[in-house]
Amino acid sequence: MMYNHKKLALAAAASTLVLSQTASAALYSTTTVEALYGWDYEDRAGAGFSIDNEEHAILTFANATGWTYGDSFFFVDFTNLDQGSSDENRAGSAHAEWSLRGNLGSLSGLDLSFGPVNGIYAIGQLDIDRNSATRKTTHLTGLSFDFDVPGFRFVKLHTMYRNDESAAARGSSEQYTLVWNAPFSIGSADFTFEGFLDYITEEGDLESQLLTQPQLVWHATPHLGIGVEYQYWENKFGLAGTDESTPQLMVRWTF
Repeated sequence: MMYNHKKLALAAAASTLVLSQTASAALYSTTTVEALYGWDYEDRAGAGFSIDNEEHAILTFANATGWTYGDSFFFVDFTNLDQGSSDENRAGSAHAEWSLRGNLGSLSGLDLSFGPVNGIYAIGQLDIDRNSATRKTTHLTGLSFDFDVPGFRFVKLHTMYRNDESAAARGSSEQYTLVWNAPFSIGSADFTFEGFLDYITEEGDLESQLLTQPQLVWHATPHLGIGVEYQYWENKFGLAGTDESTPQLMVRWTF
């Protein structure tokens, strides 16, 4: 029953935001395509079975759009595009996330800012995973906070209830996501230090997870970015004792 209430709350929040967005034009919309290549992924679980390829490529499509009353973010990762399909670990996989945020201050007409917090949002998110072994959708809902931090273009913290429908999860947990972007220059060269950190508490048979992907990007042109992403994943896929630490080369095109 609690899960049904959470699903209704998520649907209501998303519907409210969509209706408010249709009444106003987008303030900004940015689409990126990113190619990454890594060579030291954790390919075996702590229990000894195979879970991934040690080396592979990832193609990412992402869009961020903002309106007066909220914003949305969508991305999808296509993994193992450079590998064959001789077994399920080498087959291609996809992971997508779509989040909608409604600005509670703008929607209510109240000033909800305090201290470093300059925005409070209702947030709903869907995580979708598809590969040869997994077909699942995870529902998340909660509150999100924007922070005013000197030197950063943005710092956001999402605090969400999470329900994973997979057989291994069989329950609910909390997810905390920190997202940041800090531009800086060295001489005439423009850079950004950006990325995210996810922390997911225990859920069913899955252990708590910490995943972070900070990026250092050199913006060679307004459209072309070249850089490196470092990935650290503690308890990868929620599997105990399965930790990953690896660099990834990246090229990004911004439309």
